[in-house]
Amino acid sequence: MRRRAVTAFLLVAASGHPLVAGASDTPAAPARPATAVRARGPIAIDGRLDDEAWALATPIADLHQREPDEGQPATERTEVRFAYDDDALYVGARMFDPEPDKIVRRLSRRDAEVSSDLVRVFLDPHHDHQTGVMLTVSAAGSQGDAWLSNDFDRDESWDGVWDAAVTVDAEGWTAELRIPFSQLRFSPGDHQTWGLNVSRLIQRRHEEDWWALVPRNDERLTSAFGHLDGLDGIRPRRHLELLPYATTSVERLGTAQAGDPFNGTNRFAGGAGLDLKWGLTSSFTLDGTINPDFGQVEVDPAVVNLTAFETFFEEKRPFFLEGAQQFDNFGRGGLVLYGRFGARYPTLWYSRRIGRAPHLTADGDFVSQPAATTILGAAKLTGRTAGGWSMSLVNAVTDREQAHVATGGVRGATEVEPLTNYAAARVSREFGGRASVGLLATAVNRQLRTSELRDAVADGAYVGGADGHVFLNGKKTWVLSGSLAGSRATGDAAAIVALQRSSARYYQRPDATHVRLDPAATSLSGWTGQVNVNRTRGNLLVDGALWAISPGFESNDVGYSPEADRVGVHTGWLWQKTTPDRWSRDRSAVFIGRWLWNTAGDTLVNGYSVQGAVTFRNYWSLSGNADIDLPHLDDRATRGGALMRRPGGYYAGVYLSSDGRKPVEVGLGTAYSANAAGGWYAEVSPEVIVRPSPSLTVSVGPSFSRSRAVAQYVTAVTDPTAVATYGQRTVFSDLDRTEVSMVTRLNVIFTPRASLELYAQPLLSSGRYWSLKEFARPRTFEFARYGTDVGTIAYDGVAQAYTIDPDGAGPAAPFLVEAPDFNYRSLRVNAVFRWEWRLGSTLYAVWTQQREDVARIGEFRLRRDLRAMVGAPSDSVFMLKLAYWISR
Repeated sequence: MRRRAVTAFLLVAASGHPLVAGASDTPAAPARPATAVRARGPIAIDGRLDDEAWALATPIADLHQREPDEGQPATERTEVRFAYDDDALYVGARMFDPEPDKIVRRLSRRDAEVSSDLVRVFLDPHHDHQTGVMLTVSAAGSQGDAWLSNDFDRDESWDGVWDAAVTVDAEGWTAELRIPFSQLRFSPGDHQTWGLNVSRLIQRRHEEDWWALVPRNDERLTSAFGHLDGLDGIRPRRHLELLPYATTSVERLGTAQAGDPFNGTNRFAGGAGLDLKWGLTSSFTLDGTINPDFGQVEVDPAVVNLTAFETFFEEKRPFFLEGAQQFDNFGRGGLVLYGRFGARYPTLWYSRRIGRAPHLTADGDFVSQPAATTILGAAKLTGRTAGGWSMSLVNAVTDREQAHVATGGVRGATEVEPLTNYAAARVSREFGGRASVGLLATAVNRQLRTSELRDAVADGAYVGGADGHVFLNGKKTWVLSGSLAGSRATGDAAAIVALQRSSARYYQRPDATHVRLDPAATSLSGWTGQVNVNRTRGNLLVDGALWAISPGFESNDVGYSPEADRVGVHTGWLWQKTTPDRWSRDRSAVFIGRWLWNTAGDTLVNGYSVQGAVTFRNYWSLSGNADIDLPHLDDRATRGGALMRRPGGYYAGVYLSSDGRKPVEVGLGTAYSANAAGGWYAEVSPEVIVRPSPSLTVSVGPSFSRSRAVAQYVTAVTDPTAVATYGQRTVFSDLDRTEVSMVTRLNVIFTPRASLELYAQPLLSSGRYWSLKEFARPRTFEFARYGTDVGTIAYDGVAQAYTIDPDGAGPAAPFLVEAPDFNYRSLRVNAVFRWEWRLGSTLYAVWTQQREDVARIGEFRLRRDLRAMVGAPSDSVFMLKLAYWISR
């Protein structure tokens, strides 16, 4: 296996000869820098460029198209001027347009993608060609911003406090921006030169114009900026921003039971907290939060997960989103293809662990179980040293949580989550934009006071690693990158046994020769590493990777690593052509080969994929992909039992979408997969987006899927007579599933600073299990059906359970299996009103409702299940949150 993995990787690396001509070696930067002038008087941010400073400033105007006709001059003239005073940078932009009545002025909430004319200003105040900010203003006055890092990454969770205004007149439209220096990071110096770029979008023409043009097949950004000169006599500020907030909420519990002493019909709550941002130096900022509240964050979607692995949910909380890319970039320096080819690299930093649901669940007649862990406080220190090291330090503390229990009239409390400290550190340094090195470390420490907690979780979990990249040629076309990390978890023997037996590794597998379960171990250690070779520019992009995760690697305390004991190789080839032809505006094709083994050499994946995408001349787009998986082994299917052999199969999917500039946008996705054993999956997912007015957007995305699984895991029963399967009978079943859902969003934008967002997701899911059977022999896909091939089976409709005698009159003991059939009905609704009533200060009004019903039926009936969903008990929460911004 090791020889095959290395050989496959070397074949990818040896293919380094550029097969097609790429973009120009270096994007053409403007010949002359932009120049800012010092304002002699105040500049009113009203969208009118009638202040004295704008008459004195020299504009930049030579923009060129990036889309649709790359490199051609912009069809309309754009003039952008820059001015400054001691406190702020000012931008005045004039977007000429001979048809001002056709300017698209669609309102949007902050940072949302919008079908509108807009102008973007990119700044690199450190002038390091790697970091910066992006500021967006639409023709309707909506704002967006993002923090730029690693040359091409955008972190849109950053919300700077800056002001903008727009006007429309007979010549087109204008935008005026004021960006306080307190919101930017730059080094001291009497004479400043910053990186700069400007882009404009003319929506009705789908035209994107840039001042410093970056070709579409070159994914660099900040390193291609032009320059902004003339910033003299400005000083970085040690600013302090405070954002105290207060909340009040009422929760109505439709699920409360009669006699429940903890959960009444209504529950009232209130709270207060503080966010702060303190500029310690010109390059370092401290962010902190005390008793944070994230009630304004959209709820997670409902899912039905029948696997042994947890569902991954994206981070949505602003405090943890901002700056997270510093951690996310571990191991991917210089890689623009990262994530396109489906590698299963572990995530070392997954901030959703902070504030997670408690590890333990209490039992009793009545239980008040906390749904999440309380975050007492968190802090982040981010910045860049004079020597060029970027640093990010995060620390968070979550409170001890208790579940209150009442049984037989006696009340008590059970600790279900310990006091926990989470810490992470990331440092990295770029060397002339041609190489980088970095370090990352995380630590989780828990104060375990009860034996139940000591048996359940590790008291300490630590991960440390190093990464880096180097460009292999002067044109920065090929890049070599890699990372290596180690982990160690410590705790009582029971907690370490739980880690060994988890779905990530299954040390208890009876036929595994390379791992073994150690019931006396009090620690678990492992490592993970990867090396990538990429061609990152041109019409042909290439990705090759060799990566491995040792059986004992564990990062799930503050990371996400669903599988250990893996060695993988993949190669990906992406061809793209961005120049229009007779039929299309751009087109691309991808070929992927992927192979996966465990560290014993068992082949777990042997697959190939082809993908393609095209944008037609009318801006409709079509994409599709086809996958083929050859027969392979599976060391997770029996969930700790013997290896199973999976049949080969295929997958095909197609997605068609219409022109996104139109008031009505439609899309249709279809997918179908099947395997050689008779299993299949089919899905249809249409989508309609309607924009009846500039301030209203409605999107509806129903989804319908049906599937048949021929080997769905049910349970495992220990039986010494099951000699062929190492003393364990693993029960599987055929499973017919039907699922219907519909994600609906309604956005009403009253003004650029006031909006209402509604999210609703009904979900109906059913599963009918039939023909229970047991796994027959290791390394096969063979089963023995109860009542037909072996033994007997009887169903008790009252108990909703099967009695199975696996060998009839033989010595094996009969056992019970609860009927796993299910009908899951869920409705989740979330409405958020947001009003920035003064600059940086916000009022939120949030309403959330969740309805949920579960029944053991198995048969899908739309009307019945809809009635059950609507009639299900509901939990509703209404919350008000008021935040007041203070800046000094």
